[in-house]
Amino acid sequence: MFKKVLVPIDLNEPAFAEEALKLALREVEDNGAELHLLTVVPGFTNSFVAAYFSEKDHINAVKKIAGKLQDYSHTVMPEGVHPILRVYEGSPAETIVDYITAKEINLVIMPAHHRSKIDEFFLGSVSARVAERAKCSVLLLKDNN
Repeated sequence: MFKKVLVPIDLNEPAFAEEALKLALREVEDNGAELHLLTVVPGFTNSFVAAYFSEKDHINAVKKIAGKLQDYSHTVMPEGVHPILRVYEGSPAETIVDYITAKEINLVIMPAHHRSKIDEFFLGSVSARVAERAKCSVLLLKDNN
């Protein structure tokens, strides 16, 4: 049914994406979908943050994060499944939406963090912004805790 499936991964809370990955893998196995795993590094493109890191530190940090995503993928993917792994920098919601458009993603499966109403008001919700702005189907998995 879906040709390209994206699961954004928060490497600070990788276990939070477990259910999303299970559903995505079902699309891969049942329909031969192409699986994309994406993590977004916020901050380095911000000029205030960039002032404190050298270009070398920046490159090393992104490489380290890419390695973490690769390690994560190796631990959770069944044999024979080789997702497309990407690390991008920027605002998580905007970057995910841009990736969806650029790669012609058909389905995004992502967890929706359960935050307090105050957190939602001040921080917003990456999952809500993606669902609102994406031009494809978005499946949000809510935490029942």
